[in-house]
Amino acid sequence: MRSQPDYDVIIVGGGPAGSTAAFLLAKAGHRVGLFERAVYPREKVCGGCLTQKSVRFLDRVFSLPLDAMRREGLLDFTGKGYALYIGDRRLLAEDLAEPFYFTRRERYDACLARMARWAGAEVLEGMEVTAVNHVQRTVTTAGGERYSASVIIGADGVHSRVRRSLPKGVVDPQRWRKNLGLALEIKIDRREAGVHLNREAAIRLDAEIGIPHVFLGACPMGYGWVFPNTDAVIVGIGGLFEANRKGLPDRFRELLVKIGFAAFSDRKPAGRLLSFGNYIPSPAHEGTVLVGDAGGFTSPILGEGIFYAHRTAELAAHAIDRHLTSGAPLAATYTSLLNRRLIRELEAEMRVRDFLYSHLNGGTPAILLRFLARVVRRPVIETVHGHRSFQGFRRDEDLHTAVW
Repeated sequence: MRSQPDYDVIIVGGGPAGSTAAFLLAKAGHRVGLFERAVYPREKVCGGCLTQKSVRFLDRVFSLPLDAMRREGLLDFTGKGYALYIGDRRLLAEDLAEPFYFTRRERYDACLARMARWAGAEVLEGMEVTAVNHVQRTVTTAGGERYSASVIIGADGVHSRVRRSLPKGVVDPQRWRKNLGLALEIKIDRREAGVHLNREAAIRLDAEIGIPHVFLGACPMGYGWVFPNTDAVIVGIGGLFEANRKGLPDRFRELLVKIGFAAFSDRKPAGRLLSFGNYIPSPAHEGTVLVGDAGGFTSPILGEGIFYAHRTAELAAHAIDRHLTSGAPLAATYTSLLNRRLIRELEAEMRVRDFLYSHLNGGTPAILLRFLARVVRRPVIETVHGHRSFQGFRRDEDLHTAVW
């Protein structure tokens, strides 16, 4: 070992979480190495939905307002309305005061990595980390090189090698499995969609497929979706893994037929595990912290991951900066920030999720229909966008504000 570490911080994984942490820490003057096993632009199976809280984060942290995002090519599509279904019934369909945006992850991730590099981080593409030593605080790459740091950040997704290398007791494996999600997704070229869409199907999509469609109950403890992109339509289904480990492909084919895409029911979908409420309450051990999907941080209802990747990376970067500059305890500081700024919201969202799916799966959708018809229109949409809290749907404009 060298007497001095190679970096102050090593970040494993160059998605939104890793690049956000790299950008903030490098900007604060720390020596940062961002290790990404792929080479940008990289493919990523993801619906690419950006809620308003994500848009505000990009403006606040990266100085990327909407016009700048458009110039960078980050906004692929704007969904100005939505449609919500239970079974075959279209429950709600209306315009939105604030739209949902859709991005292409290969562009999004590459842009954020460029910004991390601009801030001073060393971005090492094509560098796969194959081993992590938490005692010596080193990582080893596939090429056999070893690098050391004062702090290691695991930002390497749901299959995180950093997380799996942590000692037993840091992660509760039973809780992790219980709330792990599974999703299947296909991308349909818009020209193909226009030719093959069955307009007489049980569920009729809007003519231009220009808004996101959500299908509650399309699978046990989960939902289906149709997300619009400029050149394609993303169709997917996802839910808790334990409830869908065998039947999800059949449910996906059923959904495709119902929405008029039977012509694509034989197409092999891309599958991925996802965090779906299995966040780790204290995702830190000595000099290592977990952010984003590596720590299980996504929306427990929708599986939205991009915002939570950004937000946990911001909280972790703040804790790390305090640790490196003033000696504040890393794990305790990060966990405290999570508890005050995020975990209570996730706990409240879990309660809403369990309410929704207990009535869907329990055969009492009438109660759910009344709840959604009365409550969803404005408060829940505003909660998804980050203006309200899941704790009673109260308005809270300070919910996702800066910590620095």
